Amino acid sequence: MYPEHDPLTPSSVDHDDERTLELREEQLVAHTQQRTVGEILVRTEIDQVPAQLEVEALREEVIVEHEPVGQAVSERRQPWEQDGVLIVPVYEEQLVVTKRLVLRERIHVRSVSTRERRLFQDSIKRDRLVVEDPQHTGAVRETYPTDTPPEKADVNREGAAEHDEGNVLTRLVSKALE
Repeated sequence: MYPEHDPLTPSSVDHDDERTLELREEQLVAHTQQRTVGEILVRTEIDQVPAQLEVEALREEVIVEHEPVGQAVSERRQPWEQDGVLIVPVYEEQLVVTKRLVLRERIHVRSVSTRERRLFQDSIKRDRLVVEDPQHTGAVRETYPTDTPPEKADVNREGAAEHDEGNVLTRLVSKALE
């Protein structure tokens, strides 16, 4: 009934696992033979009769399972077969950015003292006490401390003295004159 060659087995398999299947089918074909036995009128009627043919057919389905791995590897591996399952590794390159602390430079800061001479010129104001005796009575008398160096005491033309540092008395007299 069927040829010895099983039509459901692959007839050729290439390296990419592509298979070609040959599907065959049997058909019911009626053959008649005519012979002369006499003369009669022969006619045929065509009846339509349902026919069934049960054939066992193999159907393959492919199940693809994705197994997440997430493991860093050093080289690629070709697909392999294990227990009738084709395992195809899928790779991706990932950009790896690292942050690291790098000592870029060192700054040395020290304090250095230097001396320099500068000349500043400006006008300053200083109070001076002037004591006058318009009637020349001789009742007004000024005295200066004896420990004041001569360069600090400057006698003006009216006989008054200027002091770099004003003492309490000088400040009081200048306030009284204001």
